Amino acid sequence: MKKMHTSYKVAVGGVVSALSLTLMFMTGVFPVMSLAIPIYAGALMIVVAHEVSTSWAFAAYCAVSLLSLFLTPDKEASTLFIIFFGYYPIIVPKLSKLKIPLIQTILKLALFNTAMIIWYRLITFIMGVYDFFSDFSFLGKYAVVGVMVFINLVFLLYDYTIRMIEDVYVNWFRPTYFGKKKPHKASPAKPTK
Repeated sequence: MKKMHTSYKVAVGGVVSALSLTLMFMTGVFPVMSLAIPIYAGALMIVVAHEVSTSWAFAAYCAVSLLSLFLTPDKEASTLFIIFFGYYPIIVPKLSKLKIPLIQTILKLALFNTAMIIWYRLITFIMGVYDFFSDFSFLGKYAVVGVMVFINLVFLLYDYTIRMIEDVYVNWFRPTYFGKKKPHKASPAKPTK
């Protein structure tokens, strides 16, 4: 395998970081998309993880996180990126390597719920954003449970989508536009006749 030059690594990390930061800045232009844009910005980290390495992807994530705190008009969106959506696409291949799907799902849901609880506490107590659970008061005492069940279902859809985006990037986009071969997967043994 050919060794990558540091300039290549810096260029890929810089371009992806700039694109992610531009997307994060767009939360000021399109405030309706303040929940979707951190997801898009985080999905770009897949490129750095596959083209360079996971450690460089984390470096790009840290750079975008730090800069988005200062440059992004919507602080809720920047904290969502920092607390979950920025690093999740980087670690999802590692989580997907676990052999037992139930353990994969439990770990992913635990990570997501922990991150969302921290984010919710951060925006309500530190940043002074209103308690949005009051909007669901018509559900009565089950408002929190209902919202959390819905959010977890949306997360499972997000997890599936991120894995599909990664698959399309690795198996179609890279070979088509970069001329890089698909990674070799262990093929199942052929039955003998």
